[in-house]
Amino acid sequence: MILLFIVSVFVICLFLGVPVVFSIIISSSIPLLFEPLVSLTQASSVMIESFSSFTLLAIPLFILCGSLMNLTGVTDDLIYISKALVGKLKGSLAHMNIVTSIFFGAISGSSVADVASMGRLLIPAMIKAGYSREFAATVTAASSTIGSIIPPSILLIVYGALAQTSVAALFIAGIVPGILIGLTQMVYAYYYAVKNNVGDIENELIGLEEGEELSKVTALKKSIFPISLFLVVIGGIMGGIFTATEAAAIAVMYVLFVAFFIKKQRNWKSYYEVSKRATMDSAVIYILIAAAALLSWVLAYYEAMDPIVNILLENNFSPTAFLLMLTLLYVILGTFMEPNSAMLIFVPLLLPVMHGLGVDPIVTGIVTVMAIRLGTVTPPYGLSSLLASKIAGTNMLKMMKHILIFVFIYLISILFIIFIPQLATFLPNLLMND
Repeated sequence: MILLFIVSVFVICLFLGVPVVFSIIISSSIPLLFEPLVSLTQASSVMIESFSSFTLLAIPLFILCGSLMNLTGVTDDLIYISKALVGKLKGSLAHMNIVTSIFFGAISGSSVADVASMGRLLIPAMIKAGYSREFAATVTAASSTIGSIIPPSILLIVYGALAQTSVAALFIAGIVPGILIGLTQMVYAYYYAVKNNVGDIENELIGLEEGEELSKVTALKKSIFPISLFLVVIGGIMGGIFTATEAAAIAVMYVLFVAFFIKKQRNWKSYYEVSKRATMDSAVIYILIAAAALLSWVLAYYEAMDPIVNILLENNFSPTAFLLMLTLLYVILGTFMEPNSAMLIFVPLLLPVMHGLGVDPIVTGIVTVMAIRLGTVTPPYGLSSLLASKIAGTNMLKMMKHILIFVFIYLISILFIIFIPQLATFLPNLLMND
């Protein structure tokens, strides 16, 4: 009865527009009123203990690294590199949008940052080239999801900490699925460009000076910094030189060195603003972690998941069936919950099922992050789509046709991972010793 009351209060708070973190805390605090054995000291201990994971230290460091990258002018460099790679393909601007998101994800891991940085330059250029406002906004929002799969990924770090799974293995496992999402989106972008006879535009609209020609040599030079950063992080992790958390710290120092000494960004106020913004973003995630830890503890206290675990185990569900159910759950949750919140609540609760059915934790992690990140594209949450629509001067209702198409394409990529799990496990098995 108390459990039903807790869930009801949580849902009611969400529908009333109470922020997710406060909805979690309010509903989780109910046992303090009804259970004499549950004290405020216990609740606070659970929340504080949630910060004890060494792995979670990587979150603020990677967020700071991504923020510092903006000081180096890497956004313009990535667009230039993408233009050099796909500039001759039909629908080149759409392909640039997707390829740039792959590169941006490899140094940032933030979908919203991708839309904010790339969208303001590429969406107006796409509209001028003949793409509809709705398609330009949707492809920008949809391609931004790649940033949560391509390492380094904040969501993969959170999953790894919650599921006690190697973050290094998750990072490496995310490379192929991330590229797969990009390739499937590029196939549709090519079809759209051919069907609507969308051409290219002048080079100056993607950041080139008047009269300047696109040079592959210049593109190669511009790629040295982002590629070297990626290799330092992933290569160091794969080689066992440092952990994911240590890699995050090294990445921050590397970007600081490049920004200050090579790019000559000497404005201290800029560094202060970047650090302040990264601190605020990190604080939001850490507050969610504490609140979700309390809710998970309360649900475990009342053995909320035991009936579901028993049903799944007694009926011999296959790993494939479990992953399909997991995908459906997280796609639904992602439509109205912030991804970190949903993962922090449900990953610990579903761990017994995963272990009982013998599901590969690496594959589960990739499927989980892919499915939950789809919520940034779909309404009503749809934060990436909302931001892209504002940049494009349209609205999500007009974008729905393209959103549904890209959602379908994205789900196909998830099904590939579920039915061919080797796509996710091949690289970790090949490159890691254990």
